[in-house]
Amino acid sequence: MNTSSSIKSNCKIIYFIVVLLLVYFPCNSQNEETYLSKIESGLIPTVQIENDPVYHQLKDRMKHYGAVGFSLTTIKDFKIEATKGYGFCQKENAKSVIENSVFRVGSISKSITAMVILKLQDNGVLDLDTDIKTYLKTWKLPKSKYIKKTPVTLRTLLTHRSGLKKQQRVKLEDHGFIKGDKIYTLNEVLDGKSALQPITFTSKPGETFKYSNQGYNLIQKVIEDATGKLFQDVAKELVLEPFEMNNSTFETVYPDENNTAFCYAYKDEKVHKGLYRNIAQKCGGGLFSTSQDLAKFSIKVAKIVNGEDDFLSPELAKQIFSENDYGLGFDLIKKDSLFLFSHSGRVPGFYSFMAMDPKLGNGFVMLVNSDGVDDLFWEMLRSVANAYEYPLWKPKVITKIDIDLDDYKNYLGDYKADDDDSMIKLVVKNNQLYYQESDDEDVYEFPLVPISKNVFIDGIDGNKIEFKTDGDTVLGAMYDDKYSYAKIDK
Repeated sequence: MNTSSSIKSNCKIIYFIVVLLLVYFPCNSQNEETYLSKIESGLIPTVQIENDPVYHQLKDRMKHYGAVGFSLTTIKDFKIEATKGYGFCQKENAKSVIENSVFRVGSISKSITAMVILKLQDNGVLDLDTDIKTYLKTWKLPKSKYIKKTPVTLRTLLTHRSGLKKQQRVKLEDHGFIKGDKIYTLNEVLDGKSALQPITFTSKPGETFKYSNQGYNLIQKVIEDATGKLFQDVAKELVLEPFEMNNSTFETVYPDENNTAFCYAYKDEKVHKGLYRNIAQKCGGGLFSTSQDLAKFSIKVAKIVNGEDDFLSPELAKQIFSENDYGLGFDLIKKDSLFLFSHSGRVPGFYSFMAMDPKLGNGFVMLVNSDGVDDLFWEMLRSVANAYEYPLWKPKVITKIDIDLDDYKNYLGDYKADDDDSMIKLVVKNNQLYYQESDDEDVYEFPLVPISKNVFIDGIDGNKIEFKTDGDTVLGAMYDDKYSYAKIDK
């Protein structure tokens, strides 16, 4: 056999060996479960039974809670691990949530705003610790004894320590506008002409933490007066483009038939009037973004703080997380040795959450386009904690005991509250004890998990129900150690 034939023969043998090895011993990376797959299949309810744990699929829980669309991105080792969409971005148009589906992300906007401010400081345009009166040209701060000698600064505004009046509760539907609505100017917003209260100081800057959307609206006024440009243009130039957030914008974008990327807003699986709302004051809640863009943002912020990215000067980068609970535009979560920077957001029809561990380089972003799905988010957060091994967001773990339902026949029936006319009912369905609450239209059922003869845990909310008895006679029940009910005999 010549040399050429020998080489070809050996190559064939090696090829078949490699194929056999791949078939019988596949690479670990192909079988390795991702953080995303762990999270989407490991949703944990408020109450977890130690001897009978339950884990839910995200798609099933979306259906259970009436969530129309969901976007999840996971981060591992400072890189995007995976992005996945669930449900519909625009249900009416049969547009599914995909990688580039755009959601309103509410107060996560504040974190991007903070990076704009820090970059403007690096560029010599603004200073964190200068009295903002220096920059204001088209609007003036109201007179107040609290700021007479102690200036309001960008640092105190970014950290919600400016002394502004505590954030008032505003109905979600009062936030923002749809096409045809009156659009308030930023000055009118600051003067309290919209749903938000006027700029009012109730303490000295730097004294206490009081979360304030108006504080970030004031930051927008500072930026626009100091630069002579609209905030959305400054944010695009200084942060969105450098961070490669290519599907994000602070612009006003109205829904139209050609716009299939922007998700509609829903409540009870019904689309909001106007499909979704915009907001005039951009800094505090006006960002449209994707879970993947926010993951890019989180990764770059982590690298900036770690000194691995020169977007900001090292001295300024060190100040971002220098406060205890809320840094320069970020919630700071600390538990044992864990540290996460994060932010959540809520606007009509949307809820969002992002978090990142800057030390290990792991994190996640969750976006949903539905109101009233807080419990879904909490189940997701418990799944995230389990996947990433965070000492956070734990369920209430209980040990269930076995009972004979025949022993509880006397417990069934109606119970009336001692201090009002509200009622609950105990029933058995499918070999499970439930208590029921009702209103004019619906009946709500809560499974009862026995932990002792007369003590049960509400399997939905985790509250305790203890029955009061006298021998075989059931007298009543105490709910959550607060609300007393008397058994009604019929």
